[in-house]
Amino acid sequence: MSELLMRDAAPFGDEVWAAIDGMVVDVLQKTLVGRKVLDMVGPLGWGVDQAPLFEFESDGVAMAEVSGYLQLQELQEEFMLKARHLAMSDQTPFKLDLGAVAIAATRLAYQEDAMILNGLMEQAELFDDLGDWGEPNGPFSAIARVIAKFEEAGVGGRYGVAGPYTMILSPMMYARLASLMYGQGFGRREVDMVESLLGGGIYTTTRMPDGKALLLSPQPWNMDIVVGQDAVTACLGNEGIDHLFRLFETVALRVNRPAAICVLS
Repeated sequence: MSELLMRDAAPFGDEVWAAIDGMVVDVLQKTLVGRKVLDMVGPLGWGVDQAPLFEFESDGVAMAEVSGYLQLQELQEEFMLKARHLAMSDQTPFKLDLGAVAIAATRLAYQEDAMILNGLMEQAELFDDLGDWGEPNGPFSAIARVIAKFEEAGVGGRYGVAGPYTMILSPMMYARLASLMYGQGFGRREVDMVESLLGGGIYTTTRMPDGKALLLSPQPWNMDIVVGQDAVTACLGNEGIDHLFRLFETVALRVNRPAAICVLS
């Protein structure tokens, strides 16, 4: 794999490559939201470009059938390391600044989360009214109503496991939820009531639009993330005396049960 990525062509050794790889992993672990919510299948390898899709038969004997194949998408970002900075890290006590690596990794994480969230909202089968998130009990009532719809749609009850459920919000929507208090005096925080009802937590990301909430049953038989090549850095060669790199991955959102997704707006 290393020869395909042309990493040996870079003007530095394993120590710098380890620092670059470590920075990528650190940023992705802190930034990615989709992988915190959904199970991941893989990494399966760069050569894997498709994943099977399944549909479920619930009448009579329960079974899963392959309904088609899903194409993995390649996401990528590029960054440059200046030759002068490489020389500085080699000849002085100052370490190589990897800010460009961190920016590229953050952008890659934003790409992946945008792909996951947009895919979830596009494939959702259930839609409901967000309600009034400026009044106590408004969010709780809306979410309780959606959970009832999930069970009616076959996500819970005799067709599967009802929960736990997870909700994804923009930071602004979470701030509105966290500001509400139900009851006078020693009341309960609305966000605590909602988290208790969901059972699977609340996640925030700037990739989620304001004025919407995404509620889902993120069990692996409902949906997951398929990763072919996990995030890796390749050397593209020189641009003048400076050095250009590409950070990339291949990934797909796989939704087997769209009825397990609801968009509130």
